[in-house]
Amino acid sequence: MVDNTYIIITPYFPSKECYMGSYVYDQAKAINNTPAYKVRIIKLVSFFSKEEDYIFQDFDVKIFKVFDLPFFILPGVFNFFNAIRFREFFRTNRLLENSSVIHSHVSYPSAYLANAIASILDTKTIIQHHGIDALQLLNGRFKLLRRLQQSFIKRRSIKQLNKIGLSVYVSNRVRNEIHSYNAYISKDEYVLYNGVDRTKFYNTGKKKNSNIYKIGCVANFWPIKDQISLIKAVHLLVKSGVNDIRLNLIGSGKTLDSCKEYVKSNVLDLYVYFKEEMPHHKLNDFYNSLDLFVLPSYYEALGCVFLEAWATDIPIIAVRNQGISELIPEDEVNNLLSEERNPESLKEKILAEYKKRRSYEFDSKYDIKNTISEFLKLPFFND
Repeated sequence: MVDNTYIIITPYFPSKECYMGSYVYDQAKAINNTPAYKVRIIKLVSFFSKEEDYIFQDFDVKIFKVFDLPFFILPGVFNFFNAIRFREFFRTNRLLENSSVIHSHVSYPSAYLANAIASILDTKTIIQHHGIDALQLLNGRFKLLRRLQQSFIKRRSIKQLNKIGLSVYVSNRVRNEIHSYNAYISKDEYVLYNGVDRTKFYNTGKKKNSNIYKIGCVANFWPIKDQISLIKAVHLLVKSGVNDIRLNLIGSGKTLDSCKEYVKSNVLDLYVYFKEEMPHHKLNDFYNSLDLFVLPSYYEALGCVFLEAWATDIPIIAVRNQGISELIPEDEVNNLLSEERNPESLKEKILAEYKKRRSYEFDSKYDIKNTISEFLKLPFFND
């Protein structure tokens, strides 16, 4: 029987209704499958949420409701109150027993609450940053509050982060960004690249249609994901005579309508297709139907979709100086990395892959079993 309990505190964890947080689940599963720890999950939701405790796959997910002002206004202003409630939550759910590690995901409110428990329990604390905006300064709807909001968050969040025992970043891109704040001083840190579960994402050996070159992209339709540059790159290819190319875009969001309008106005309906978000367990079949995966995001910590697509042994094209670029071998940099917001550059990268018609073997060191195995070997866990 495992005596060491590994507590994961996260605002994102999948359920039967929503797959958001699938990577956190994969990470939790990989840790739980080691002999070192028994993992417990605490999911953080709004105080006004109707979500209740639930079971997902291997995990009994406990819900903790955080009291806050709506719309991310002055987050943490009620931290003293939430800390008291969270400590009582731990006692009620008998989570204080054998809890040796508290691994929190996303600065607020997770790191704040991890510190609340560390104040009464001798435990190791971790904060994992998934986004470039690690301090969440871009959250919130009201521009008029932005300056006050950012000053408030910086001061309070950095104070909390400096207390954490180990800071984990999904890429050096994230690490470098948060280190740009002079007041931020991590006690210990590690770059843990998003691994991928090879039992879910792998090459099925599915035969592809040799008459059609199929490109895929999976992402929310936000400006930073820049699907419009990808559509324009396909437009350039079509105008140059490449007529056997098809682009399949999966996702939803505020730039979706403008992308659809561009396709319609430029008569690209035969070449560009839009599909609604699909269940996470169906993505492997989608990736296996592709010849190439492209995501031209120019503000990307390290998108899991890159690893998922690559795990099926297809080439992936991304943008230079983003998190995924750290995983691209030196001899592939000029092949697989495009210039930021540059349809012409993207077109040339796609055209080169179109001519090669190659597979691109996945690097097994990014199998999540291996990334987590290396992670748990850190001196931090063994001191």
